[in-house]
Amino acid sequence: MKLDPPFLLAETKLTNYLLIHLPKDDKSNYLRLAGYQLDNWQILENDLLTLVETSDATFEGNSVFGDSYSIVGSLNGPNGRSLMVKTIWMKEKKTGFTKFITLYPP
Repeated sequence: MKLDPPFLLAETKLTNYLLIHLPKDDKSNYLRLAGYQLDNWQILENDLLTLVETSDATFEGNSVFGDSYSIVGSLNGPNGRSLMVKTIWMKEKKTGFTKFITLYPP
């Protein structure tokens, strides 16, 4: 099933989490393999939005905040390399928005 818009992808989720090196659960090194970096975070944003708009989602579970879904797919990075990722999205009960939560290698 496809997830419904509107899609919410916070800039800080990309610039303060995914694209900076973290001592635990770092994702920046993996994303850098495809050329995603802080100075081109908008490309990652666009690629993640394209993924959620065009791919089928799998229901993962629910909580008091909403229903969680995963989408596994390929991101075609700015350096031409493709990366497989598993993304997690939540359909928020309060707002009805489909919110990006995180990604990681599948």
